[in-house]
Amino acid sequence: MPRKKDTLFQSKGPVTPFEFNAPVVRVFDDMLARSVPFYRECLELTVEMVRRFARPKTRVYDLGCSTGTLLLNLARALPDSVRLTGLDNSPDMLKKARRRLAPHKDRCELVEADLMHALALEQAGAVVMNYTLQFVPPEQRTRTLKSIHRQLVPGGALILIEKVAGATPALDRLFIAEHHRFKEKHGYTKMEIARKRQALEKVLVPLTAGENEALLKKAGFREVDVFFRWANFCGWVAVKTGGSPRKT
Repeated sequence: MPRKKDTLFQSKGPVTPFEFNAPVVRVFDDMLARSVPFYRECLELTVEMVRRFARPKTRVYDLGCSTGTLLLNLARALPDSVRLTGLDNSPDMLKKARRRLAPHKDRCELVEADLMHALALEQAGAVVMNYTLQFVPPEQRTRTLKSIHRQLVPGGALILIEKVAGATPALDRLFIAEHHRFKEKHGYTKMEIARKRQALEKVLVPLTAGENEALLKKAGFREVDVFFRWANFCGWVAVKTGGSPRKT
């Protein structure tokens, strides 16, 4: 089925704060493909990273699972002994995810949950937060990451991809301009880009790459490294000490 095109910000009416509601869900796949650089490649990289840490009888958590695309790819790539759980606070996202994951419903659980509240993760071999932590208020991010670290099994890993701020104001402006050029290349108008940026203001709060790495280390992760970087997008793998990646 062809994805529905994102035209949400073509209207000239008042701009309201961005939220993951039904209109966004209907165009979300198109929004990701046209707004997030190397989205497909990062999806594939995430699956490969998870494969190396998800041991038999552990569980993989996708925090902010949205419409279930990553979980579907994980279900196809991981052995049946690895269980899958997706958490999201948007009922509309989870409704679409349930339809998408129907063939794998016996091994994949979907839970409506707010990541700003306490997380209950059982036998977590790998946890994924792709483009999710950036929506958690900055003052609560350390607590969220500490909770994830505490509940990972030894040798388990957090896969984290975030939109990041540049290390200096000048570099931040450079990266933002490049990201806007990417969006224009994929069919968004300058007006759409400006209106979406306004909608995301104070909803999506990016930190610098260095600040994110500091948060990961403060949460207890000792092995942290970048596996992806494009201008103002960055991906890390953070390992809880006490084990090693599974051999392929």
